[in-house]
Amino acid sequence: MAKEKKPKGVVEAIADSCQSMGEVDLANISLESADHRLLDVSHMDLDRHVAMQPSAMAYYGSLLKDAARRLAAYKRSYERWEKKKYAEAKASLASGTGKSTVADVEARFIVDNEAEIEKRDKQLDKLQFEYDTLNVWFEAWRQKSFSIREYAHITEDERWSANSSLKDGEKKGSQEDGIRKVRRIIKNRQGAESASN
Repeated sequence: MAKEKKPKGVVEAIADSCQSMGEVDLANISLESADHRLLDVSHMDLDRHVAMQPSAMAYYGSLLKDAARRLAAYKRSYERWEKKKYAEAKASLASGTGKSTVADVEARFIVDNEAEIEKRDKQLDKLQFEYDTLNVWFEAWRQKSFSIREYAHITEDERWSANSSLKDGEKKGSQEDGIRKVRRIIKNRQGAESASN
């Protein structure tokens, strides 16, 4: 009898979606490439940047969270290993003659495990570097969100300023004036159509 495939849960589906968002591209530059031009709102069309922003935040955010989990798990593992090896060093000194100090136990721990300590420290540095790099990149994308908002706000202000003029001491071009003008035009056209019929 064939085993039925269990449907994915929401979390698994979201994780898969976030992972595949790395394939999304902006003007043939994929998110996976981590190209600096992806962050430059003056490069390419602003609409493309706006459309890509949620995908990028989800993609890089998920990578950052994954790196944080790996780093935290490694730190917990390292701490357990260190405690175990410290206890072994203490036991080995206790079986000898004389009383051992904390400094003696620490020295024994280092001597017995020097190669492994170096190996684990390098791995810890690597994981910390990955996390820090992703964190900086994610923060740059977050800043890009603010830049897009500000750029859009400035563009909107410029558009309203360009459509505005001063006439008889009154500012024209406001939304309310525009709505009144459109209503007047529609009313005039309806009146003209009624008169011609």
